[in-house]
Amino acid sequence: MNIIIIGNGQIGNVLRNELSDHTLLHWTKDISELSKPIISDFAPDVVINAAGKTDLSWCENNARETFRSNVEAPVELYRRILEINKEKGSAIRFFHFSSGCIWDGPFDENGKPFTPEHPARPAAYYSWTKAACDELLLKENKNSVAILRPRQVYSAVSSPRNTINKIKSYPRLVTTPQSMSSVSVISKTVRFLLTSNDWNGIWNIYDKGTLTPYQLGVMLSEAGLREMPEKLEKSELDVFHKPKRVDTVLYDERFERLLQPEELSIVMKRTIDEFAASRTGL
Repeated sequence: MNIIIIGNGQIGNVLRNELSDHTLLHWTKDISELSKPIISDFAPDVVINAAGKTDLSWCENNARETFRSNVEAPVELYRRILEINKEKGSAIRFFHFSSGCIWDGPFDENGKPFTPEHPARPAAYYSWTKAACDELLLKENKNSVAILRPRQVYSAVSSPRNTINKIKSYPRLVTTPQSMSSVSVISKTVRFLLTSNDWNGIWNIYDKGTLTPYQLGVMLSEAGLREMPEKLEKSELDVFHKPKRVDTVLYDERFERLLQPEELSIVMKRTIDEFAASRTGL
């Protein structure tokens, strides 16, 4: 297949490596420069957008650029794809990476995890831009887009956006449950969607089960990657952490039925072992 991957962050780089058996155009320039002629000449089967601004504080302080990157540019790109599909009679698929952070929980008002059908309730400007883009993409054409919502992405590769790296740096950690998404379950989902007939719409992507940041901190301490963390009350965190840090637990019946994700505790243990081994050179 011909695949365009947009983005030079954690997910974009992982997909570039994982999908190397396909013909790839890895687009690391500004998304707005990916013009109709470039797309038409490459003739992709799928365009994957893994670009965007994600740092909560940066997004709050750079609202206009965040809106352009997280909302305007993806919608304009999708319109170009739809125009090409109409003009050439093609069926280019658009995979857009959104975020499971559009909900502030960890659970809804009934104590249930958040599903793709739940309306967004963002607690930060970043989350609002992701939710707004999702709505606009679906209004353009819901049949040619898959909206992918991972949550707290992690891998064995050290990077600033890797949740393992983040948790390593905090001396005190909250004890609220969280969904998390390994790069392996993200890659597995994308590979499935490439050829499946049941591919469009919204997908929550996660490893099955939950961990608290404190539990993850303990696992990292036991692996020799940090000191043992102290517990932090969420109410205390909300006082000094601005923008607000959300807690979110995800569920998606279609995703679990078709992708059968592994248990988070098992995947995380394996990933931490690989992360630790890479640090020591073993």
